[in-house]
Amino acid sequence: MFRLFTAAAAFAGAVALSGVAQAQTLRFGHANAPGEVAYDMFNELAANVAKRTDGKVTIKIFPSEQLGKEADLVQQVKSGALDMSAPSMPVMSALVPAMEMASGPFLWKDWNEAETVLRGAAFEPLWDELRDKHNIVPLAKIIYWGWRDFTFTEREVHKPEDMAGLKIRVPESPIWVEMIRAFGAAPTPIPFGEVYTALQQKTVDGQENPIPTIFSRKFYEVQGVLTLSHHMLQNNTIVINKNSFARLSPENQKILLEEAAKVSAKNTELQQAREKSMLEDIRKSGRTKIIDNPDRAAFQAKVEPAYANLEKRWGVDNLKRLRAEIARVRGN
Repeated sequence: MFRLFTAAAAFAGAVALSGVAQAQTLRFGHANAPGEVAYDMFNELAANVAKRTDGKVTIKIFPSEQLGKEADLVQQVKSGALDMSAPSMPVMSALVPAMEMASGPFLWKDWNEAETVLRGAAFEPLWDELRDKHNIVPLAKIIYWGWRDFTFTEREVHKPEDMAGLKIRVPESPIWVEMIRAFGAAPTPIPFGEVYTALQQKTVDGQENPIPTIFSRKFYEVQGVLTLSHHMLQNNTIVINKNSFARLSPENQKILLEEAAKVSAKNTELQQAREKSMLEDIRKSGRTKIIDNPDRAAFQAKVEPAYANLEKRWGVDNLKRLRAEIARVRGN
């Protein structure tokens, strides 16, 4: 009887341990704060994955840069210290420089074109490099965040020549530096958390960001002019450490990919709606003069020579392949 009891207890313990082994927790760190669409979408992703896997896969969310800034989070995903994150493509260019191409100034005609190309074959070699050299694989290759526009303290900017001599806050990334220089202005890197104060104190004459950022961070309160240049597309991703993904069962991998795709599509729909409503709120505030129709063709012509410098960073073949795919999509 004692031996029977011991055997039963051992079997029960093995079953319990097996259940524990099956349950997996993925740590997901991102930079988005409450009130932003992506913040809600990532929580929804976690809830849906937990539900569909019957609790076998849990995603623990660390928002608002709790675990570090975007660049730090990408490095943590690479090392395996963090399982998931949601960086922009320019941030990932620290690992694969050509990822920055997605934010090429005046590169895209519209969102549909960008989405088609960025989800297609032209970017596959870059994702392969990210996986093979840096242990990072995509769950959602592109998540719409918005078109980036310029704001200025007081100068009305309709064409690139109007920016001559202005100091413009930029992220610390070569693509922004080259673009601002091409317009005859002075690129001034300032940490994102310090932008509002820099604008308020007139340390810089302007900045550029998507409308949801300009609105939620209240940049329009300290900027008298908003130029709807739509000069860059802000696009984010959802990525996971390669080994963390491999530890999931094939069934749970499929669920995670499906839910990431749903969140990406829903985020795009909600973000585009917010983009329109927030622009109208800025317009109604009366604080900022909005220039709806700047000379985008003039801006595009001015920035085109800068691509020669960026080509060296991205790789000639990468940019050639991207432009060929854009031409193919436009032709169709």
